[in-house]
Amino acid sequence: MASTSGKRCTLSIDQKSEILEALKSKKPDDVAKDFNIGYSTVKKIRPNEEEIRKIALNNGNLNRKRKRESPNEEIGEALIAWFHQMRVQNATINGPLMLEKAKQLSITLGHQDFEPSHGWLERLKSRHNIKFIKVSGERAAADQAGAENWINNVLPVVIEDYDLNDVFNADETGLYYKAAPSGTLAVAGSHPTGGKTPKDRVTVLFLCNSTGTEKKAYAIGKFKNPRCFKKARPPLPYYSSKNAWMTSWIWSDILQKFDRELSNRKILLFADNATCHKTDEALKNIKIIFMPPNTTSLIQPLDQGIIRTAKAHYRTQVMRKMLQAINDGTSIINYAKSIDILKALYMLKRAWFLVSPATIENCFRKAGFPVIDKTSNVNEMQMVLDVSEFGEAIQEEDFEAFVDCDKEAECFGNLTDDEICDSVKLNRQGMADLEEEDEEEAGISYESIPGVSHKDALMHLSMVRKYLEENFTEYNSYYDIEEMIEKNALINRTQSKITDFFK
Repeated sequence: MASTSGKRCTLSIDQKSEILEALKSKKPDDVAKDFNIGYSTVKKIRPNEEEIRKIALNNGNLNRKRKRESPNEEIGEALIAWFHQMRVQNATINGPLMLEKAKQLSITLGHQDFEPSHGWLERLKSRHNIKFIKVSGERAAADQAGAENWINNVLPVVIEDYDLNDVFNADETGLYYKAAPSGTLAVAGSHPTGGKTPKDRVTVLFLCNSTGTEKKAYAIGKFKNPRCFKKARPPLPYYSSKNAWMTSWIWSDILQKFDRELSNRKILLFADNATCHKTDEALKNIKIIFMPPNTTSLIQPLDQGIIRTAKAHYRTQVMRKMLQAINDGTSIINYAKSIDILKALYMLKRAWFLVSPATIENCFRKAGFPVIDKTSNVNEMQMVLDVSEFGEAIQEEDFEAFVDCDKEAECFGNLTDDEICDSVKLNRQGMADLEEEDEEEAGISYESIPGVSHKDALMHLSMVRKYLEENFTEYNSYYDIEEMIEKNALINRTQSKITDFFK
């Protein structure tokens, strides 16, 4: 029976998170009984879900009962961001150094009178589970020998208790989604480092397990609300940041959502030790393993050909559409301009879908991971690089250069004090909108493009069916699309009738 005592019940962040999970499948009064708390206590937790999730995400210590705001919280957030950045660089950090840095950041943030005390720093460290640990003075530079030691001695111990389906890798790559073969050399020569990020660039986070049975992809652009999203939903989870880079906030948000999807399934996630990949101890189902620095080109599975294969599939789609556009009288330059971020994400999603489980498994094996099928040696990359379908339009070596044109694109970087403070301000404002993407150069006016009705969709689909009937004998995928449109139309009609009933 739920507690009816007048005694005040104080719950930790961890307990509140458990209650929120329970509320997904149970009624509030049942949850109150399960946790032996008052019904009113449960009812008060649900409206504060977003705040509780945020505290759990950003603060490692889940045993705290209440969120106690520090006098200058944004200074603390900036200092923690700086701390994680320095930790990745193996810098030696102590209390006096953090106090001095807090003073510098407070001036940048406009709090010239702030004087950080030892008590303030200790409370900040407690909220974020920061402990200063004495480290040995010698750190050997990671190289081939370091990679071999990892594969032979560290990796087997780390993964021995996990099923291969529960072993994941995540890594970012830059994608110049408007790039064309004719501009390969120019694009390959650019190396954006801290300057204004090109508008035709996104960072993509690929995530997959070692058997290739589970794959996810996330895109990060410069603009929060691209115009092409106004009348369409992006096919992949989409984030934005000032430089179109991965940030600690985006990384944490992705992992928090993935962690909830896993329910009670426990997985290992291997990642490089980039600044933005800070450990989030609030995760219940994901254990993150950071690989030794300077060895990821040898031991990270996604770097062994998985990402490159996905990019090859993407460039193949671009080539096909580009050649069709040329046949229709459109120049390569104008076609490239017409690729907005929405079109790019659809092609990217398709490209990631086309990367086979065999390719993923082979790349995990190449990185030293155990695999189920030790005999398969499918060279999907070689098949994708077969440019015979393009005739004389492009040679294989030119297509390879096209695939690799954004190989050196940066996906993250060290932030200056000003950039750290700007990031903190943006996050505290709820990720304020950045400017919208300017697509006018492509002659696209999204405001003038009307929505498509269910009737029009089915009518045009009938033309596709006629084409399929004239050229193919099997087209089961057509019926999947037709059924999807019909079901969506039925749902909308039902919702409209319900709405009309209450008018």
